[in-house]
Parts: sequence; structure tokens; C-alpha cells
Amino acid sequence: MKSLVLFSYRQPVEGSNFRWGVLSNQRDTKKQPLAESTLRGPYRWDDIAFDRSRTLDTVLTTKGPKVFYHERQRWSVRVPWVGSLVAKFLPQA
Repeated sequence: MKSLVLFSYRQPVEGSNFRWGVLSNQRDTKKQPLAESTLRGPYRWDDIAFDRSRTLDTVLTTKGPKVFYHERQRWSVRVPWVGSLVAKFLPQA
């Protein structure tokens, strides 16, 4: 069962952005840890405002699949079962 999700996402540099798509997967990074190179990579090495959270949401968007930290969402609306219908029209990776 896939859900259609609408949410506001907080970017460290760009501020909040409206996002929408089909939630295809949720991953708890404590149970399924991220690679060490991702956690300690040079991209966010000196960014003190960037905190890794525990839950990653994989969302199929119009620009392809994107991964968002669940804890950075300011508000969220989830519509169950509609995502299965909408996913047919979104690009797959």
C-alpha cells in the first residue's frame, strides 16, 4: 500500500520547501545503518546545523525518487491508497 504525501521540508540552506509525491519506503537507520562514508562524508563535515536523524523516507517525485529525513518535515499529510494510482504517472528509477 503506497500513500500520497504532501509535506513541508526544511532544507539547511534553502529554508522550507513544499514537497509532494508517493511514499514508497521508510527506513529506520538505527536498525539498518547508513554507510560510514555517508555519515562522515565531506559534504556535511563542517555543518553544525546538520544532524542525521533516524528515519529516511523515500518519496517518488516528479523529478524521480528522493530521500528525505522524516524529522525535518514541518507538517505532513498522508493519503493512503491513492499513492498506488499516482505512482504510475511518476518516473521510476
